[in-house]
Amino acid sequence: MKLTDIKPLEYWVALQEDLHTRFGLNADVMDHEGKRLSGNTWGNDLCRAIREDAKGFGAICAPAGQAFTQMMQQGKPFAEECDGGMMRISVPVLKDGELIGAVGGCGLVAEDGEVDEFSIDMMSDLDAERITKMAPGVHVASEEKVQEIMAFIQRKIDEALA
Repeated sequence: MKLTDIKPLEYWVALQEDLHTRFGLNADVMDHEGKRLSGNTWGNDLCRAIREDAKGFGAICAPAGQAFTQMMQQGKPFAEECDGGMMRISVPVLKDGELIGAVGGCGLVAEDGEVDEFSIDMMSDLDAERITKMAPGVHVASEEKVQEIMAFIQRKIDEALA
């Protein structure tokens, strides 16, 4: 079963856009293999710059994506950080116990954390000054906000499955 067997692609794209608008996430909807159903929504310029930088993508985004895909396939919601100090939030879409995808996003920083400018500088070809200028554009999320985002996603998934 696929997500588009439950709701049309337009539903999932609209949910992705809603998450981006409401919470400032680099929102996405993934199939059960961790592949995006639609393009990117950028919640901040720093994530976009890292993703567009070949070295940064290879050192930060790609390994994080692999780790997050493995976590997603466990079928449980999670909020974890990438090596850049930013958080990924993911809620699985389960139908009759089968994982068919996940909804969430990344690009927030935990209230008690920080963007790891040093690591981003070392792991990318981005200029340190540019990283410092972009870091304040990353939205901060308290634990309560993370729980609110997860609850919102779960409600939307439940509505889709009803």
